[in-house]
Amino acid sequence: MAVLRPTTDGVITIRPPAPADTGALVAGRDDVSHRFLGAGSADPTPAACVVVDGAVAGWVDWDVDRPWLLPGEVNIGYQIFPEHRGHGYATRGVQLLMHHLALRGAHTVGTLLIHPDNARSLALAGRARFEPHGDLDGNPYFKRAVPPLTYTDGVVTIRRRTLDDVDTELAMIDDVQLEWLWSEARRRAWRAARAADRRADVRRRLRAEVAAFGSGPGWMFSVDTAGARGVAQVDCDLGNRHAPPGVANIAYASHPDHRGHGYVTRAVRLALGFARDHTGARDAHLVIDDANVASRRVADAVGARAIEHWIDEDAHPTTRYALAL
Repeated sequence: MAVLRPTTDGVITIRPPAPADTGALVAGRDDVSHRFLGAGSADPTPAACVVVDGAVAGWVDWDVDRPWLLPGEVNIGYQIFPEHRGHGYATRGVQLLMHHLALRGAHTVGTLLIHPDNARSLALAGRARFEPHGDLDGNPYFKRAVPPLTYTDGVVTIRRRTLDDVDTELAMIDDVQLEWLWSEARRRAWRAARAADRRADVRRRLRAEVAAFGSGPGWMFSVDTAGARGVAQVDCDLGNRHAPPGVANIAYASHPDHRGHGYVTRAVRLALGFARDHTGARDAHLVIDDANVASRRVADAVGARAIEHWIDEDAHPTTRYALAL
């Protein structure tokens, strides 16, 4: 089972608490938290601190020691300190905690039990798509399934990459990908490299992606069909320099042998679902070279609209497309 490790969505980070956090966790309590959460422990040990710009801004937690929980369910709690409220940090923290539960793999449902007067938490339940399940002793009760890590639409599947993807990754790097996704300097270096060095480079990058999966702010997926492995790849990055922090920048590439079948469009839709389910991103962006007709078709197919135009560092006219999650 996965141990909670520092995880970021480009705006907040959740991480295990340290002894030095005790003072901040206690000092962050106010009349609102006392009313809805009680007095609290003198030595709080939540599952994770919520950190914003290096400062502890609150916490998120989960437990299974509640009499109303069914097998596989966990109870989720959270608090954001007064000076940090109103920025969506609690929603982002709960989303990343649900992502951790998905990685952990031991539970199937997250629950929220909310005081009827706690308007902020009731709004969070809606934003994070927890569904009402009646009430317990007059308190609204909500449930939501822990999201999957693999998504499929019945035609394509997006999944975590592995070191077994080296060969398909190498085959995917052709002149089309080099032209649209690589800088001029990277293209020159790749074309000058020996085959063995290219393979070693891809293997290093894959090893880093495999190790980093789950910690954010980027998640890279391979795309499979029933008959072929690695027909494409799709990247969901909430810390990309081409998008505001916390916005899911979506990038993609297709294997040369599998272009023209709509696999990338399907994979992008699935990646958008992953971002919606696992992170606090409310918007997604696609940054596309204006001459890349095939990629612009993908943007159109998923319902993205052009919102910004500029000339990139390689002097290419470029457009940013956006859609709401």
